[in-house]
Amino acid sequence: KIVKINILGQEYVVKTTANPIYFQRIADYVNSKTKEIIDSGVDGNTQQLKIAVLACLNIADELFSSNKKHNKILDEIKSESKIILESIESKIK
Repeated sequence: KIVKINILGQEYVVKTTANPIYFQRIADYVNSKTKEIIDSGVDGNTQQLKIAVLACLNIADELFSSNKKHNKILDEIKSESKIILESIESKIK
């Protein structure tokens, strides 16, 4: 599938297997992050590369934070599962 998206006023044609609506949601999210950078005072007309890099850093930070939380939850589930399993095994014996 070919999807046309617009980021920072630039049109991109992307070949993807993803649902076009899903891909547009991603583009909308990226645009919202670039808008945050522009709203912070970075000139959207002359500093597009800076805006794009800062938006990428913000999105990467969100991803890393989310992964850290995800891994912490998985570790807690593993720990609780181990306790439950040990409890069951001790009652079986």
